[in-house]
Amino acid sequence: MATHDRWLKLIRAAALVPALALAGAAAGPAPAPAPADEHGLFEPIRSVVQHPRCRNCHVADGRPRQYDAGFVHGQNVQGGTDGRGMPGLPCTTCHQDANAPAAAGPNAPPGAPNWHLAPKEMVWVDVGARDICLRLRDPASNGGKDLDQILHHFAEDKLVAWGWQPGGARRPPPLSHAQTVAAVKTWIDAGAPCPST
Repeated sequence: MATHDRWLKLIRAAALVPALALAGAAAGPAPAPAPADEHGLFEPIRSVVQHPRCRNCHVADGRPRQYDAGFVHGQNVQGGTDGRGMPGLPCTTCHQDANAPAAAGPNAPPGAPNWHLAPKEMVWVDVGARDICLRLRDPASNGGKDLDQILHHFAEDKLVAWGWQPGGARRPPPLSHAQTVAAVKTWIDAGAPCPST
């Protein structure tokens, strides 16, 4: 009887192999392994994406962060299923297409076109540099972008560009927008290498 049970398990396992192979084929080819970042090319990019202007919207729990300290957003604000807010309280209730005027105060809601949370695969909070690098270069975890589209995202996306014009008392990232785009281009031209840790 024990031999019979083993055979049944083997047959069931063998039946899964074609299904698993098809699932892998449907997902597309695996990305090329990341070369080692021997020259620290990713570090300038990491210093920007883990700055509060980026990090506060790249969260795993669907709850945006606020201020440089990264406090969980007040009023129980949550991204909902599409990262654009909950029914009855979309992000655009407070976050318009531009920053609030200076007269509204240093902590008035910031704004930029298409305000929303980043996809859940692109988490920068409590994530190491290697994992961020691997996520950024992999279309399966970066919103389906190839490396040219990643460069365009940093260079042209108006919501990303907001980080360098955040309004109020908010600090911009440590590199300028032009320096960040140049760093991303240098990293891509080198094969998008990732740190070992």
